[in-house]
Amino acid sequence: MKIAILETGHFQYTLTQSEIFSDCEQIIITTRSMHKDMLEYHPEMSEHRYELIDTIARDEDRIVSVVKENGVDLLLISPVFDSYGALKRIVRRLDCKKVLTTHNINTWFNGRFWSPNSYKDRVNMRSIIRNCDYIAVEDFIYNHLKSTNHPYFQKHSFLYIPFTIFHTEKERKYAKADHRIKIVLTGAIDGDRRRYEEVIELIEANKNHSDEITFSFAGRAKGDYGMMILNKLKQIKSEFPLLVSFFEDDSTADMFRKEMETSDLVLSASTKTFKGMGTVEYIGQTKPTAAIHDMMSYQLPGLLPEHLKVPEKLKGSVFNYRDADDLKAIIGQLLENKELLGKWKESARENSYNFTAEKIRKGLPF
Repeated sequence: MKIAILETGHFQYTLTQSEIFSDCEQIIITTRSMHKDMLEYHPEMSEHRYELIDTIARDEDRIVSVVKENGVDLLLISPVFDSYGALKRIVRRLDCKKVLTTHNINTWFNGRFWSPNSYKDRVNMRSIIRNCDYIAVEDFIYNHLKSTNHPYFQKHSFLYIPFTIFHTEKERKYAKADHRIKIVLTGAIDGDRRRYEEVIELIEANKNHSDEITFSFAGRAKGDYGMMILNKLKQIKSEFPLLVSFFEDDSTADMFRKEMETSDLVLSASTKTFKGMGTVEYIGQTKPTAAIHDMMSYQLPGLLPEHLKVPEKLKGSVFNYRDADDLKAIIGQLLENKELLGKWKESARENSYNFTAEKIRKGLPF
């Protein structure tokens, strides 16, 4: 089978799809910046064939030509956030099987409109859905739609493909330089998706343990809220240089990889909802959180806020917390009992094998 992957926004998702379909001939249609990040993050990806584009809208005809002229059997469309009109025309012009991936269910199925352009987006998005054979979603969304027998799940053919997987053959590039417990918070420091007040309270409470613990923020600050949190982190760092770390400038794929490979625990500060395209996404139901993907792919235990249900296949290595006091108590336990963290990490290593390319491939219809 020949596949093509159309990727313009998440280089890591291409790595997932490429490994899942490793026995297929592959063409990766992507932008120059995505191509650079893929090869920096996973140099082995250089063995594949690439077709570099500027945008979906500018290269609409070329995308269609690449798929048709190479006899592609399956087109995998990674999450897109613009160029809906061009993508609508692309999927209507192609006869191969098409898989649309979305991490924003309500936006795609129920996006409200407030302007002529947003109305066009809504019409185009619904047309894209109708002209694709499958819709790929990750763990939280798939389990929510299936367990509730949601009308969308009854009407459309959904596939479970995680955003990231555990790459069994990918060797680690970095190792920890000390024995401090390193807690990593992934994703942009963005008040619309994550709130850090409880995390800041946790960090403040651990100033006396600055020689035992580090809090790493592996994402850049966005907007006024992000800059406010970043300034608080800078102030803490000025007093306790080893207690926190963060990206002050634009981060690279390799910088992110280093933070993850040298961490011990993932901490999520996810909000309950996220507003997009005039509608509301419910994180853990209609929208995922990146934290669990990082737990899967880096074999790390994690802590999730209580509104996020722990995925069945991560039980034993991922746990919920209620509030800042609960967080302080949990981290206090880990500081007092290093063997407990060791048990969590061992469970995380075992659980990661639920998310290999081989396991995911078995659940797909092709």
